[in-house]
Amino acid sequence: MKKLLNMGCLAAAVCLPLSVAGAELVRWTDDGGRVHYGVLADVPQRYLNHAVPASAPLPPGTTACDAAWHRYAASAACFDQYRVVGGGLKPEAFQRCTEVPQPDCN
Repeated sequence: MKKLLNMGCLAAAVCLPLSVAGAELVRWTDDGGRVHYGVLADVPQRYLNHAVPASAPLPPGTTACDAAWHRYAASAACFDQYRVVGGGLKPEAFQRCTEVPQPDCN
């Protein structure tokens, strides 16, 4: 996962369309090249112009492994919106988010 977060260029594939209770999931890349996923309200002001829907196609050249890690990160961001104190999840998380297993590639 570290490779995914540190990569500067994203690859071509389509992330699973995910949305959270009307709040669209987005992805953005910070100044250090780290890719982040979350809802638009969580994007720092200086990166708002670079935020794209999490379901937007990845840039050309993405490997299948990198695309799998992006799908996994987007899924985790969706479920994060439904976490409760103690680490549990609200039941609606499973209605609104798609479970994606952790990729076994590097």
